[in-house]
Amino acid sequence: MVRGSMENHLFRRGSHFPPLSWGIRMKVALGAAKGLAFLHNAKTQVIYRDFKTSNILLDSNYNAKLSDFGLARDGPTGDRSHVSTRVMGTYGYAAPEYLATGIGSRLKTWSMFGCYMYLQVI
Repeated sequence: MVRGSMENHLFRRGSHFPPLSWGIRMKVALGAAKGLAFLHNAKTQVIYRDFKTSNILLDSNYNAKLSDFGLARDGPTGDRSHVSTRVMGTYGYAAPEYLATGIGSRLKTWSMFGCYMYLQVI
């Protein structure tokens, strides 16, 4: 993508990735949140198990695009609220209870989003 990833901007990976204004950071965060909500509310839910700054790509207008669905899994069906899987993803972003149990859910994906938001302000 033209503007690289959020990781490039937040951690200044290369001189051509300037720091982003708060307005752009919030625009990207909202776009990423909308992407997660779309995955979670689709007819066949998707549990996106690797939400992190390097997987949020930016187009020329700083619109967020989620990438790297290699670890994504079909979400729960019927009355189930979670899926049991082998623990995968980036440990610094993963919810502690997911790391302990291997039970993935929409709520645990939002925990990863919370880690991302924290990185926006430090």
